[in-house]
Amino acid sequence: MPVSRFKLGKRPHILVVDDEPDMCWALENILSSEGYQITTTTCGKEALDLVGEMSFRVVFIDAKLSDLDGLELAALIRQQSPRTSIVLISGYYYQEDKAINEGLEKNLFVGFISKPFDLEEVRLMARQAVKRARKGGNADGPHSGGG
Repeated sequence: MPVSRFKLGKRPHILVVDDEPDMCWALENILSSEGYQITTTTCGKEALDLVGEMSFRVVFIDAKLSDLDGLELAALIRQQSPRTSIVLISGYYYQEDKAINEGLEKNLFVGFISKPFDLEEVRLMARQAVKRARKGGNADGPHSGGG
């Protein structure tokens, strides 16, 4: 296991929300190997509860969840936790889609990753999102990732 770049107890906490357990597992493994503390859920409503109970620097959200639309969830999390950076992941939408561009323009999320994704793309997006969360979440403008 790689040595964490973060001080003990100071590891940024990331929430992964995807209705596919295998995708949660994959993202958890990618991100935890980078030293992040990871919490996963397959349910949008549980994600809202978790955001209300814990502090997350970053939330990765699947655009299509079984119980809640990912874009709607992003907006609800934004209201509840404005300093949290949100990254949308999707096998349904593409970078060029109107909904994605509008979400980026409105600073609803800081980045977008399409499935299937590249491991390095996930790592890079996590690093960028954590930096942005330290500066105030999505408030300082959009960033978009790969495609």
